[in-house]
Amino acid sequence: MKFDMPTCGGCRTCEMACSYKHTKEFSYLNSSIKIMDDEEGRGFYVWLSDKGDGKTKACDGCKKLEIPYCVQYCKQKEELIDILRQFDQMKEIH
Repeated sequence: MKFDMPTCGGCRTCEMACSYKHTKEFSYLNSSIKIMDDEEGRGFYVWLSDKGDGKTKACDGCKKLEIPYCVQYCKQKEELIDILRQFDQMKEIH
C-alpha cells in the first residue's frame, strides 16, 4: 500500500531499520517499507508491504515494540506514525 509523505526527505533510514528488524542485516531488499520518489517532486511516497512475498516480509508495525523501528529513526516521526495507523486500518478493511 502506497502513502503520500511530502515531508519525507528520502534518507531511507527507515528501510534499513526495518530490514535489520527482520533479518539482522541492513538491506533495503528485505524491508517491509520502501521509499519511492514522487514524480511530481512533492517529496516521497511510503510503500508498506501488506503481504510477504518470500523476500519481503509483510509489515507488522513492530507490534511487539513500543515504537516501531522505522519510526525510531525517522525525522518525521508523527507523520510516519499516522501512515502506520492508516495502514493498519486499511489492512482491516481488506
